[in-house]
Amino acid sequence: MEQSESCSIFAGMMKIESGIPGMHGRCIRCGAEIYGRTDKQFCSLSCKNAYNYNKVEKSRRIRNRVITALNVNYRMLESMLDAGTRSVDISTLEDSGFKPLYITGFRRTRGRYDEYSCFDIRYCRTENRVFNIRREEFL
Repeated sequence: MEQSESCSIFAGMMKIESGIPGMHGRCIRCGAEIYGRTDKQFCSLSCKNAYNYNKVEKSRRIRNRVITALNVNYRMLESMLDAGTRSVDISTLEDSGFKPLYITGFRRTRGRYDEYSCFDIRYCRTENRVFNIRREEFL
């Protein structure tokens, strides 16, 4: 084999390693060139794991934020029941950390007010007031 032939073979191998012939896309996490199967989406296992972890972590953070808000609301309503309070201004509750948008149940009653629930505690609400706070007894 002559010198020029071996140089051209070596140059061909370098082209393959540099990604021109075998590359078929970019990693959806880091943007690196992908080699191998045409249906690959990630350049490495670590990129795949990091992508999936971040995707799940985002929904986990949202769920934890909602669960935390519901727990705060429940503890506040429960402490009001223990103290014998059945009615309170909503602004007072909100100042203490109550978040009225976080509920576990809603029921439209035949009366004037809609009924909300936070787990087993039910209450009615107007724009300015939370009232008729009571614990629902389940059988």
